[in-house]
Formats: sequence, structure tokens, C-alpha cells
Amino acid sequence: MAKKIVSLYIDDSSIRLLLTDNKRIKKWAYLPLEPGLVKDTVIIKETELATEIQKLLRAQKIKTKKVIVGLSGRLCLTRHITLPQLPKTMLAEAVMQEAKRTLPIPLEQLYLTWQVIPGWGSKTQVFLVALRRKTADAMLTTLHKAGLRPYFLDLKPLALARVVKERTAIILDVQPTEFDIVIMAEGIPHPVRTVSFPSEALTWQEKLPMIKEDLDRTIKFYNSNNEDKPLTPSTPIFVSGELVNEPELRLLLSDELGYPVLLLSSPLQCPEGFALSHFMVNIGLALKELPLGEETGLSVANLNTLPAAYRPKPLSLTRVLILPGSAAFIGLAVPLMMLVQSASANIEAMHSHLDITNQLVRQKQLEKRELVQNIAQLEQELVEAEASRDAFTAALSGLDGQDYKISRDLETVTSTLPSAISLAKINHDGNILTIYGQAPGEAEVLAYARGLKESGRFREIIIATMAMTEDEGMDFTLVIRSKG
Repeated sequence: MAKKIVSLYIDDSSIRLLLTDNKRIKKWAYLPLEPGLVKDTVIIKETELATEIQKLLRAQKIKTKKVIVGLSGRLCLTRHITLPQLPKTMLAEAVMQEAKRTLPIPLEQLYLTWQVIPGWGSKTQVFLVALRRKTADAMLTTLHKAGLRPYFLDLKPLALARVVKERTAIILDVQPTEFDIVIMAEGIPHPVRTVSFPSEALTWQEKLPMIKEDLDRTIKFYNSNNEDKPLTPSTPIFVSGELVNEPELRLLLSDELGYPVLLLSSPLQCPEGFALSHFMVNIGLALKELPLGEETGLSVANLNTLPAAYRPKPLSLTRVLILPGSAAFIGLAVPLMMLVQSASANIEAMHSHLDITNQLVRQKQLEKRELVQNIAQLEQELVEAEASRDAFTAALSGLDGQDYKISRDLETVTSTLPSAISLAKINHDGNILTIYGQAPGEAEVLAYARGLKESGRFREIIIATMAMTEDEGMDFTLVIRSKG
């Protein structure tokens, strides 16, 4: 691990800078931003923001140019992909095909990064991160204008997950403009959600119901898709950000959701007066350089999402040698002349070795012919391997077709879900999808059914049941027939 680590996190409202040295927090700075410099996590005024970053670094007397950077998860996408066991040569292509199928944005508008993560059974588990090119380019261009050289880029939700010591937990971070929800299941962060507030001026009376509703919906969605390993009532919710200073709201959240709510603590040594709630993301970024299992949490998603075009170029050996070589040439000139004279005097002695050399050449020629034969054999084996690969790919497409269909059905069901409706359970049996949920009234159920019909994904939407509840809400059941 590097002795000193500088981490930088920028969102719509602030810049957060942290310097750690030997697992201790040494310097930190929080700078509020004027409105309009950053909007919806996209940097609008690059030059002005670069100037603010430079001022902040000078004020803290930080001279290093290498930084770890955090990016909001708001305009980024993550996917937990399950693939059959594949040869390494085929895995990248399979991931790209799955990304093209599941991501709602064309791949040419994204930077993709992925890693294989531990899984169970005979399947290959892949964690995929997609960054919008527009967002990443603006951020990295601004940092370069500020004279910085980012060498790691990470998403805020993944940085927060790195702080948690539990293999299974729920993470909730609330900031002025957005809040993040991460469900950690056996060390794998999924699902990951970043939700924007309609306005930064909202009161807690307005914010808390939004947070609770989205958190409750995310937990139910996870449990409905992981019925064999649902979240138990003992699963902790770790909070950071603005909720740290609101103990009554944390207690209310725990009572209403039925899970213990705990404060997310720092694994690094914090000095007196350090505002931990402002810098938890920076701490997670700094932990990226620590080995898994020490101060870091148990998240297995530890990939560098910095696009290849922005990564530091490896030092060329030619560039290393060219200047010393030029300087040494003059110094070598005189000794070289002496060597030439000595070589001329020994020419006769070298003739005696010529026959031996010719014999070695003939032997190498024989080895070359054998090598050519081996190459021809390998080329034939390659043709056979490519044929096997094509056959396997065709079979794979057929085997995964049903999984793709189910995934697309569920994606449509959740993406068209109105905010006022919550789903309790989803069953999928062949071409029939059964949805159980709660709504404020009949109108919301009808609107949801119309939305599903208008998606064009389903052949028939049937409202099987609707029944009033004691709190004047509505329990409903939808039976949906897929087009297949």
C-alpha cells in the first residue's frame, strides 16, 4: 500500500478531499460548490471547477498529483451477471453480449468494467459496472485541468460497501441531493441504487418517507428474487451521511422497517474534530489500496473503473534507455575503437570456431522444420477449437433463452411500477407471471396494469383480485401472460 493516499469525491453540492498516511487520517477538507458547476453528477463548468480543486489542494498544502476519485452512482449502472462456465478466451465476449442485452443504454455511450467474483455451483458470476461516457469524460478532463493524475476510479456505493465488515448487510447513505442503497449479500453488492431528491431544500418530514419507501421496495425486491436466502430481521442497516446526526429518525426507520439501524464506523484512525459523516466515501476510496480482510470490509467488488484511455501509460524501456544511451555513446567511442583493433587481431583464431558454428546452424535448421510442422498441427487444432466454440455458442444461446426472457419480464414489471405501489411477491411460471402487491386504491392498480400493457412486452394483463385492507389500501393480484 502506498504510504500516502489522496482521495477526492465530487458531487452536485461539494468537493470532499481526504489525505491518509499509514492508515491515519491526516488532512481533510469539505468545500461547498456554487449551483451550476455540477448538475446531476455531470460537471458543467470544467475550468471553474478545476480552479476550485486547485485552490483546495493549495489550502491543504497537498502537492501530490496522484489521486483516487469517487463518482456518484446516480448515472452509473451495475449488474450481477450469471453465465455458464466458459473458457477464458470466450468470457469477455459473453460478458459484452450480456451487457448489450441487459443494459438500457447503447454500449457505445458507456465505459464497461467487469470482474469475475466468487460464486456457487457450475456458473460463472460476473460483477459489471457501466459508466456513462459523458459523465466520466467531464470528471476526468476536469481533474487533468487541475493538474491531477487519477489512477483509481470507483463508484460511491461500492466505496461505501468496502467499509462494511458484515458479509450480508444493508447500507444507506443520505446526502443533501441524493441517497444510496446497497444490499450486500455474501460480500456481493446487489442491488445498488442511487436516488435523487427532487430538491435539496426538502425537510426531513419530506425526505424520510421517500427513503423508507425506496428502502422497503429494494429489500422486498431482493427477497422476492432470493427466496432461498432472504434478508433476515437481524440483518443490520448501516447508515452514514446526514442520518448520523438524527438518532430519533434512525430509531423510527428501524421500527418501521423491522431491521436494526447502526452507524457506519471508520476502520481508519480519525483525529479529534473529524466530521466522519462527510467523508465516509473518501474513507472507502482510501481502503481500495488496502488488502482485502484487514481494515477493509468484505465486499468482493473491488475493480478499477477508470477507463483504459485515462490510465497512466506504462513506462517504455526505449524511453528509459535512449537518454542514458546517447550520453554514453561518446564515452564508449574510444574503448570501442580499441575493441575493434583487438578483434582484428583475433580473426584467425575465430576461423577455428567456424565449423562448429556451421554445425549448430544445421541443427537449428532441423529444429525449424520440426517447428513448422508443429505450427501446422496447432493451426489445425485451432480450426477445430473454433468450430467447437461456434457450436457451444449456439447451444448456449438456446439454453439461456429462457433465463433472458424471465429477466426481461421482471425488468419490465419493476421499471413500470408506480412509486405509490409496492410489490410483495412475484411468481414466474413459464409464460405466466403472477404479481402480488399493495396500492393506495383501485386507480393506481388500473394505472399500473395499463403501463404494463403499453410496454408491449405482455400479451394479456388480468386483474385477478382487488380487496380493500384495514388501512383503506388495496391488495391486488395481477396475472400476466407473456408473449413468449
